Amino acid sequence: MIHSAVTRSSAAKKHALFVGAAIAVALGSASAAMAQTAEAGEPAGETTLGELVVTAQKRSERLQDVPVSVNVVSADTLADSHISGLEQLQQLAPSLTFNPSVNTRGQGLSVRGIGTLNFSDGVEPTVSVVLDGVVIGRSAGSFFDFNDVQRIEVLRGPQGMLFGKNAAAGVINIVTARPNLTQMEGDASISYASFNEVRAKGSVSVPIKSGELAARLSGFYNESDGIITNVFNGQKYNGLNSYGLRGKVVWSPSDTFDLYATVDYTSADQDCCVGTVRSILPTTRYFGPNGPTRASLFTGVDVGPYSREANFDGRTFNDQSTWGTSVEMTKDLGGFSLTSITAYRAFEVQDNNDSDGGPLALLNINSAHQKQNQFTQEIRISSPVGERLEYVAGLFYFDQEVSTTTDIKGNFGQVLPAGAYFGNFIDRAISTRNYAAFGQATFNVTDQLRLIGGLRYTNERLDARFKRILTAGAIGGVPGLGGPALNAPDLPAKDDDVSYKLGTQYKFDDNVMVYATYSRGYKGQAINLLNNLSAATVNSGQYVLSPETVRNYEIGLRSTPFERKVTFNLTFFHTEFEDFQAQTFDAATTSFALANAGKLRSRGGELETQYSPIRALQFSGNVAYADTRVQDFAPACYPGQTAALGCVGGRQEVTGSGLPNAPMWSYTVAARYNRELENAPFDLTADVSYSYRSSVFFTYGDPNAVQPSYGLLNLNLGLQSKDGRYEVTAFARNLLDKQFVSGIVPGFLDNNATGAGYTQTITQDAFRRIGVEARMHF
Repeated sequence: MIHSAVTRSSAAKKHALFVGAAIAVALGSASAAMAQTAEAGEPAGETTLGELVVTAQKRSERLQDVPVSVNVVSADTLADSHISGLEQLQQLAPSLTFNPSVNTRGQGLSVRGIGTLNFSDGVEPTVSVVLDGVVIGRSAGSFFDFNDVQRIEVLRGPQGMLFGKNAAAGVINIVTARPNLTQMEGDASISYASFNEVRAKGSVSVPIKSGELAARLSGFYNESDGIITNVFNGQKYNGLNSYGLRGKVVWSPSDTFDLYATVDYTSADQDCCVGTVRSILPTTRYFGPNGPTRASLFTGVDVGPYSREANFDGRTFNDQSTWGTSVEMTKDLGGFSLTSITAYRAFEVQDNNDSDGGPLALLNINSAHQKQNQFTQEIRISSPVGERLEYVAGLFYFDQEVSTTTDIKGNFGQVLPAGAYFGNFIDRAISTRNYAAFGQATFNVTDQLRLIGGLRYTNERLDARFKRILTAGAIGGVPGLGGPALNAPDLPAKDDDVSYKLGTQYKFDDNVMVYATYSRGYKGQAINLLNNLSAATVNSGQYVLSPETVRNYEIGLRSTPFERKVTFNLTFFHTEFEDFQAQTFDAATTSFALANAGKLRSRGGELETQYSPIRALQFSGNVAYADTRVQDFAPACYPGQTAALGCVGGRQEVTGSGLPNAPMWSYTVAARYNRELENAPFDLTADVSYSYRSSVFFTYGDPNAVQPSYGLLNLNLGLQSKDGRYEVTAFARNLLDKQFVSGIVPGFLDNNATGAGYTQTITQDAFRRIGVEARMHF
């Protein structure tokens, strides 16, 4: 432990020096470029950075005035970076981490190293995704294409005071483009890249009655070959196949009333999410001492880090439809603003994975059919801006239903009578009712000093049911992943909570602001609805997990020095979670478990900076440092862990360890340049970016489940018409072909007292992609 701490400390110092040097080099390069331009006698042009407007506090405000840690990603940045979903957003928002899974139901997000990765229908995410003011109740409902997005605000730290549910670690606030009331406008793009990737997007906004009524329609289509080849049948996996539409209407019959209605639909039918074999224990054998070894099943198949070959005989797919509608109405009441958002959202997903990952029917059936629907209603009032007391207050209602049926079937590599197997069918559901009243106020003591205070009262009730039966013909329940018959028709839980926020803010002038805040956040109780839920857990009442509570201390600086040529925003934070709702996996018993994980801590700093020495040139850098630790938590031992390595009674005490898949350092640096070509009908555009993430482990303590640090270099070179309407760009993502994995877990039944073989998750971003894109704006 001492050696580990010294190593992490040394690494932290090295990266602090590197980041500081990188920013210095960027600023120095920009200064040199500006000097060269001046020497050449070229006009410098307007170099003041534009203002960013955000809704991080439920009203439109200048980013530099907001006492919240926010990373804003614009539509142009998303397009230039070819980022199309939450899975890739971590390349632009360093504090964000995507946690993959074998299906969208288990995927999740982390902010500052903390997030929920969980298969239980009764556990909600810790990072909330909000789409046009509507909270999305389950992670699976938030993995859609960034179609017609205006901006994305990554709010770091607990945000439940104003954003409601599932925001204990942060919020991803997605804001899509509204219809234009006064003029027709549109965008279209199509690209082709490696892996036969085709992406097409388009949107058009039309004023139906100028100044009063307008409509907007957008859509997208994505397809690509898979990156994983199943040598069993030659099929490709982990590709793209999705499309979607979004329609919007804005009606403003007067200066005091505005109605904004949206409807959207997304379909994604994909052959995913396949892992590949990283290593195999030579001693692993199925069907007794004379059965085939696992190694023999993969003869001739590429086995190793970053393998792109699999060999399995079952079906693997994830087919999902997501849709929703919302109506937002805003009424101006003489300076006060009354807003109502009524929304309905739903998704349906069917998936299966060949869990054994090999060409034998050990566990070929592990399927689920899940439906989710939610209704939300929020009403809030905002006071006039500029008064001594400014506030936002409101009421929130959330009603959600989630139902899932699961089928699990296999022989688990055991010698059984002909045709015999283990099998379970599980039928479960959970309903959530959440009521809340909230308010946040700012008292302007002087023109420079502000005091901040907020309260949120939450009342929540959960009602769940769980029924597990043996599949007809099965000789028993599925070991570890299922169990004997169990019927628990009534699994209730209820709780209420008061969260709060206190802070102060001091504005030296329009260019410099500092703040300090303390927030106490909350995420409600959870219910254990894992496939292997036991009667003992139900009868003891331990099916209910305690709510998560979080305390966050934060200080920040927001500045735009040097005549607004530079943006320099710096935040330091210290976050403590109690009773974090954690899921762990025991490879020895192939079983998942849920537990409250004592305490988690994350502390560090974040930096966002931009520098534009001349209008044609802009540099940016986003840096995140998060030192995470867990306390009072003892998950299952990793394969091969001995008593000397800390395994006692099948558990390991991990107090003092960092969190899984939580990089200590992550950053993105970028530069963009536009060159006017006097004797040509077009101009030159170029941008380059580099995103870095330090090493992570995927399983507590396991030295075989580590992803070393890596960085991705991306490049765009384009030609743009003088009027900006047409553009053709050649792009390269991961130009240096830096390969990495997004997850490492023990292989199915491939472990013993000495260790394990492992499988890995690999995405398209782990390989070089080169392509060309055409865009049109009108």
